[in-house]
Amino acid sequence: MDKTSHARRMHPLSVVFFIGKAIKDLLYPLLVFVVSTLLRGEVSLKWIIGGGGGLAALLLVVAWLQWYRFVYVPTTGGLRVEQGVFVRKKLWLTMDRVQSVDDSAGVLHRLFGLVKLQVETAGGKKPEIELSGITLAAAAEIRDALGLTASSNEADSAPAADEQPELDAAARSDTDASPDRAAASLRLSLPQLLLYSATSGRIGVVLALLGAAYSQLDDWLEQTFDVWDTILLLGSAAGWTWLGLMLLAAAWLLAAAGTIIRDYGFTIELRDERLTIRRGLLERKQVTVPLQRIQAVHLVDNLLRRPLGLVTVQVVTAGYSGKEGQAAMLFPLVKESELARFLQQFAPAYRLPQQWNPLPRRALRSYVAVPTAAASLAAAAIIIWAPAPYSWLSAILPLLTLLEGWMRYRLGAWTVVDDAQQLALRYGSLSRHRVLVPRRRVQWHRLSQTPLQEGRSLATVHVAVASGMLPAVFHIRHLGVDHGAQVRGWLAYRSGGADSDGNA
Repeated sequence: MDKTSHARRMHPLSVVFFIGKAIKDLLYPLLVFVVSTLLRGEVSLKWIIGGGGGLAALLLVVAWLQWYRFVYVPTTGGLRVEQGVFVRKKLWLTMDRVQSVDDSAGVLHRLFGLVKLQVETAGGKKPEIELSGITLAAAAEIRDALGLTASSNEADSAPAADEQPELDAAARSDTDASPDRAAASLRLSLPQLLLYSATSGRIGVVLALLGAAYSQLDDWLEQTFDVWDTILLLGSAAGWTWLGLMLLAAAWLLAAAGTIIRDYGFTIELRDERLTIRRGLLERKQVTVPLQRIQAVHLVDNLLRRPLGLVTVQVVTAGYSGKEGQAAMLFPLVKESELARFLQQFAPAYRLPQQWNPLPRRALRSYVAVPTAAASLAAAAIIIWAPAPYSWLSAILPLLTLLEGWMRYRLGAWTVVDDAQQLALRYGSLSRHRVLVPRRRVQWHRLSQTPLQEGRSLATVHVAVASGMLPAVFHIRHLGVDHGAQVRGWLAYRSGGADSDGNA
């Protein structure tokens, strides 16, 4: 029996990671319980401290048992795992089932020279196997056992010359290099990262989190000081305006800081038909995406980036560890003028369309009529029932809806790239989306019509590609019915393909 057949355990520091995961799962209910009981005076502080100590001891014992009972055995062509404190779960994973092997390293991981390894299978909703703390050598051994070559970490220590914004300076050819070198690599420079974080548009997420936090701490705030009385002391409209601007600025700074921490040092590398993506400041993450697993390319440019000619490149892959139906980021910012070259280097099977087929003029009414009418009714109700004078601000709602519908109409388009056997869809309003879907990657497609669309000879085209357990579905609304039939016929015309109902 060779050395790879011996069962081994993770690093003892994994006990800390098990405890951290348990605390993370219990944090919200425990926080709500502790805050509510302290404010209401139902339980004394010493009982809470004693209960917390008992819970900590219990977590420590359970975490140690989880670590002790978790063993793994890397063998030639596979990985065997046994885990479970009371009920033993045995898993045997062969290399032909492996979708990707990804690793990440937080602050503690890097201090002790460890990584967290996740092994995913195609169609899985979450990682099939997760090793929370193993050495770099053990991670490389598992990759070798599963038929994967560990990616080099050269990009993490690359010199400053590799961080230039220009694609030519960062992308390198290995035509005369050894097989160990990457075919191409690109690193997000610090100015690009700052620009990306400033235009990320994640301020809405931060505002939602702040609102949720306030709703939970409302009772405590009212007992400490009256928030609304403090706000009303501002008195004038100028005071309210300054308060709103300060809140927006704080939310924007928090969103930008979160983006910088998440995507610091973003690097993409192409090696042996596999894309390796690394990013993160506090937690360094690495994701491997095989080129043949890419189902579609999704290009996104929001309202802030479009005037600057900047695009975020995403990919939809089968079995990627992201959320269902969502795309994985391939690179945060690429200049529009360099987009075709970027795709040629890192996604060579995809082509950027040169021309688009716009929507027919009769589709404009479908985009603006019903939404604007609904917005007008809502604005009228607000004006009638809401207190003056701020209720009159709702009069702008129909105008905004009309503008948004017109933008959707203007961005709606489609085309077929024959030399790449690829369908391209364009849609959006504030953010422009362009989706590139190869015909052979389409799982199913459908042409649908509502009664209103039927009266105007319009239709909606739906296209689905594989993405985890659920497919990722893209659609373009109010397409001319003749053009919709043309798209449907083009998608159906393929050997061994699927028809419009998804049948082979």
